[in-house]
Amino acid sequence: MTCDFWIMASIMELLDYPDEENDHYIPQPTLQAIMDVLNIQVPIKEIYERFFDQSIHTGHVLVFANKHLPHACIVLDTYRDPLDQQDLIRFGWRVAAKDVCLVRQLSRKLFDNCDEGIRYEEGQSILYQVLQEQSYPRKYYYETVFEQKMKNYMV
Repeated sequence: MTCDFWIMASIMELLDYPDEENDHYIPQPTLQAIMDVLNIQVPIKEIYERFFDQSIHTGHVLVFANKHLPHACIVLDTYRDPLDQQDLIRFGWRVAAKDVCLVRQLSRKLFDNCDEGIRYEEGQSILYQVLQEQSYPRKYYYETVFEQKMKNYMV
């Protein structure tokens, strides 16, 4: 059995600036704790930088999985909606039953501390639609058509 967590928030919520007078940033500590529990390290800095380098009306679903724990994964939907002014993304994780309690506490802590937290979901099959490979490419329409792909990474 697995449990899914799905959050919509500003991409800025994935980062922490330890020194506000410096541009150096690190993955948000609670998010880092979740990655540590799942033993899946996601390149948050690269995703963040790429997010702002990509045009609006683009962005793919990135799935990071641990090759030793096939049911655990971290998912980031980096699509940039042309009408979004808060730089929102959706992100979440699927965890095995043994890690649910700890990851639930960490997930709630992460969301509750968001300045721009929009939505929080948890339960079974929350990520079902997002992880259905046969539903890609997904088409988004806004003046032009963008075909969103799912990109899988084994870490």
